[in-house]
Amino acid sequence: MAEIRDAKLYRASHDTFEDYSKARWDIGRSRAYELIDQATVVKAITDAGVNLSAVADISKRDVRELKKDLPAAAKQIKDKIKKGAAPTEATAAVVAQMTAKKDQAKADKKAQQAEFDRQRDENRAKLPDAVKQSDAAKDAAIAAAKATQVSGLTDAERVQELEETVRILEGDIEKLKAENAKFGDMKVLFDQGGFEAVIAAKDEQIRVLNTRVSSESADKASWAKSAGYWKAQAEKLGYTSQDDIVIPLDGAYFGGVA
Repeated sequence: MAEIRDAKLYRASHDTFEDYSKARWDIGRSRAYELIDQATVVKAITDAGVNLSAVADISKRDVRELKKDLPAAAKQIKDKIKKGAAPTEATAAVVAQMTAKKDQAKADKKAQQAEFDRQRDENRAKLPDAVKQSDAAKDAAIAAAKATQVSGLTDAERVQELEETVRILEGDIEKLKAENAKFGDMKVLFDQGGFEAVIAAKDEQIRVLNTRVSSESADKASWAKSAGYWKAQAEKLGYTSQDDIVIPLDGAYFGGVA
């Protein structure tokens, strides 16, 4: 049957393999595929050196498990038989191993998805209020759009509703762009190290600004002191107006450079 299906030999008398199976064997398509899968599994196990008569009655469940990795399953069955296991016991053991492996993979995937969901909800809770409001507006717009699909609106009304939804979403996009521009740097820091990284960066900015304030304050204090000194020197020289002051570079106060 596999040869007839794969080589499309059924076209000699029927349009489809399903029609051929029904007319020739009085079975449906699904049953024909079950028999083909079973024969494929049995042949692989037989080719591995296991007695055909001992595995001919493999169940549909066993077939479903074994065919997922048939070469490896056939080898494992053969190895177990070499160690003294009966063919049926070896086959059952391999099926049980593959089933347990599949179940474990499902459990791991479910646990991973649960962790992803937890992280998503946790991160959503930390979002700025503006982003939360935007998400709420978007969800409301989607819900409203779905509701209108079953409300019997005319095409024109439906288009109007969709245009309104688009307008709302475009407004949300603009808000998100503004939020992104405002908090973009913070988001990068958050993605790299969470709120601790954001706080550390802000603390560093505060430290730099405080240092700058102290430095500029010290400079201004020094400038004020210098200005006061030179004002006193000018007054000693008899100057009373800033416009009349000419600095005597050849004077003693400047080292007598003249």
